[in-house]
Amino acid sequence: MILGYITVKNKKQAKEITKLLLEQNLLFTANISTTKVFRKSRATGLIEKHKQTVIEGKTKSLLFVAINTLLRKNYSKNMPMLYAVPIVYMDEEQSKLLRDQTAKV
Repeated sequence: MILGYITVKNKKQAKEITKLLLEQNLLFTANISTTKVFRKSRATGLIEKHKQTVIEGKTKSLLFVAINTLLRKNYSKNMPMLYAVPIVYMDEEQSKLLRDQTAKV
């Protein structure tokens, strides 16, 4: 099991991607949030603040490649950042529900 993170430019794209992934059973659940992100500018060396929209979704680790492939296909010119972290512990019943309600691999 993993928590997949997809970083996009705006909420419209986040909703579109979330709908696409849920319809294809590639995500079990998804959260969309917008946060402030700070980073150092390469050009000026100053710390800059940006808004960032992130989709966080629970899924099977085996579906990561399918999600990445689908995003590359649909967003080749504006590919969102995609990464995942493992879910180390999860209630057994909830884990089974996640496995049962996501795409079969």
